[in-house]
This record gives sequence, C-alpha cells and structure tokens, in this order.
Amino acid sequence: MEAALACDALDRSDVASERALTHIRRRLCSTGYHVLREIECECSDGVVVLRGSVSTYYLKQIAQATLLGDPAIKTVVNLIEVSSNDHGLSRRD
Repeated sequence: MEAALACDALDRSDVASERALTHIRRRLCSTGYHVLREIECECSDGVVVLRGSVSTYYLKQIAQATLLGDPAIKTVVNLIEVSSNDHGLSRRD
C-alpha cells in the first residue's frame, strides 16, 4: 500500500514537472527567436536549468529574463553557451 501511494505521488510530481516544462517552452517560443526553441530545460521545485547554445549574449539574457518574469519560477540557472557558430538572430514569421 505504501509503495502505491509513493508511486501516485511520483506520478503527480512527474505530471506537474511536465506541465512546468511545457509552460517554460511556450514562454521561450513566445520571444519570437527561433533558436530559443532549441534550448534544453529542466525544472524542479521552481528552479529552471537552461542548457544549449546561442549566437549572442543578448539571446542568452532574453531566455533568462523571459522566465524570471514568471512568479512560479524562483530561480533560473542559465548554462546557455554563447557560440559564434550559431545564427540565432532570425525571428520566426
């Protein structure tokens, strides 16, 4: 019985995490910068970790600032790398 309760709690936690990740991805997509769709996200207890690569520090900051405006997000750990090989300035149509 305890194992079943633990699994139910874990399932609810997974669903909440998946909803949070969907919300985060939507926020990044809403910036209009196509390259931010490629950023990897992890979320746990209001802490979001961003990983990936963009072409400018501006785009790195846009990703972070977009998420910090959300009251459900306590902290953003921005591990996005800036690489001159990326062409992330194109906006989506």
